Amino acid sequence: MPRRSSPTPTAVRPLSANNSNNVSPFVVGISGHRDLHPEAQPQLHATVGAFLRQLATLLPDSELRVMAGMAAGADLLVVQTAVELGFAVDALLPMPLEQFALDFDTRSFALLKSLMAHPLVRYRQLTLSAADRELGIPVGGARRDALYTRVSQSLIRGSSLLIALWDGQPSLLPAGTADTVMRFLGVRTDRNADDERLQFSDVAADQDTSARLVYWIPTVRARAAFATHPSSPCFLAGLGDNALLRLPSMPRRLDVHLRSLNIYNREYQRFQSSWRTPPPPDSLMRSLPAGLAVDPNDRPVLERIDAQYGKADALALHFQRRSDRLFAFLNLVAFAMGLAYLVYEKFMNTRLLLSVYLLILMSSAAVYYRLHEQHWFAKHLMCRALAETLRVKFYLRLARGDQMVDAEEVLSLSGINSFHGFGWIGHVLIGVEAPPIYLQPESGEDLQVVDDAWIENQRRYFVRKVAQLHRSAVRTKWLKRILFGVIIAVVFILLAVGGEAGERRLLAGLTLENALTFVMGLMAVTLASWELHQNKMASRELLWQYRNQLKHFSRARAQLARTVALGRRLEILAELGKDSLMESYLWTIHRFHREHEPPGRA
Repeated sequence: MPRRSSPTPTAVRPLSANNSNNVSPFVVGISGHRDLHPEAQPQLHATVGAFLRQLATLLPDSELRVMAGMAAGADLLVVQTAVELGFAVDALLPMPLEQFALDFDTRSFALLKSLMAHPLVRYRQLTLSAADRELGIPVGGARRDALYTRVSQSLIRGSSLLIALWDGQPSLLPAGTADTVMRFLGVRTDRNADDERLQFSDVAADQDTSARLVYWIPTVRARAAFATHPSSPCFLAGLGDNALLRLPSMPRRLDVHLRSLNIYNREYQRFQSSWRTPPPPDSLMRSLPAGLAVDPNDRPVLERIDAQYGKADALALHFQRRSDRLFAFLNLVAFAMGLAYLVYEKFMNTRLLLSVYLLILMSSAAVYYRLHEQHWFAKHLMCRALAETLRVKFYLRLARGDQMVDAEEVLSLSGINSFHGFGWIGHVLIGVEAPPIYLQPESGEDLQVVDDAWIENQRRYFVRKVAQLHRSAVRTKWLKRILFGVIIAVVFILLAVGGEAGERRLLAGLTLENALTFVMGLMAVTLASWELHQNKMASRELLWQYRNQLKHFSRARAQLARTVALGRRLEILAELGKDSLMESYLWTIHRFHREHEPPGRA
């Protein structure tokens, strides 16, 4: 049954979906004081502009986006700077504009309206909770503060990096600048929200820190005396409860992540340009029932996730084909070398054959290691892990349960983000993050769409793949038995014939002994090269992963068939999402270990 649309849409204008070029953006959140000192604003404008340009130089093939709550003061200053430099802005409105206007003076409100009308600015009013919708939006009081807290939470969840125009002073004000900075860095939670202490420690830029970083621009508030020489901007990282690390320049981790994200975007552009007519990417939206009426507030979010899924899936298949060819080339070279040695040993004991053997060995090794440096296999694993994560996010968002699964947390728990080259995945996931939905599914029939499009579809897929891989494994097992049997048979023939094998002549003076030992060696070389190919393709590990995935989806299907309560059905979907993601990540880790060194910083 098609889902009914929400009767009161809250979206003013949808956030940019980036569907035109499928670029994965790097999102920079903004937090700062409303009462900036007037004399400090020109310098702040210049500092913000310089930092945004620095980020853009590391992302020449990508998109830099700014996300802000559009409050007076720091938010509007940074947004104005961003649009002047040509950067897109995602604006989050905590409440309807007529209510929001009460927090602005005439001049700042005029600036707000002019920025909201700018073509580079896309804005969205955050969805209200059920309690707020029932009671209405009060002009003041604790509920109004709660609306700003939602903006802070959306910035924390939806930003890869936070720019803070902050005076550096501690504060217990919920959703204030200090509170947002410390919660973004993970050093303040609801458990220690009453602890006002604040500690700074200076460390070198190459210090190993968490991926969460804040670019702190020290500023002066209007009520304080203006300092002509303010402190220099720096990066902040979390250490412990209300404890922050100050780094004088961009940490290496962030630099690597930015460059890796840009390489990912550039690789997709090259992939598309390599086709005269690029093949249409796989689409999760197209798999939904034709009559499904998606909530208009959700459609831009789902389309954005779907576009990024199609991109990651297309690149995963592209790199998989290339790595498979490279493995096949390695297998062919190994077989050719073994065959050449057998021919040299048994038939043609000449220096020319040795020279040819050496030429094949050196040239094939050079070609293999040159192609191996392209890291096609590692890129395949990265893109596949990203695609499967986006698949889970898409269906959980459709079920309005995406806030129940933190994909970044699952990534961190698996340890996959510590592998070299995998850290940028989290930034793509943040780029498709959206404000939470406080509406529950309207009926069990709404969730049935997710059951059919995701669970049943994936279950059938894994059933088919398990059957295919099982048949392939059986054929491989019998092939190995046949090859091994031929070797045993040749050995018995040699034992039975005895010394006559060296005297009995066949064609062109070839002795029976040489012919039989050649056949025996050929079977051994074939068996070894086949084992090498199977080891590279890791078919057994893939079968293991598919069987485990099938168990997860089959169990969830059985549970949902016996569960009526909507909240409990959402919990089952969330658990399935976590299990499926962890299974994909564990397989990726196992496969990565086979080809690469243990994980390091990334």
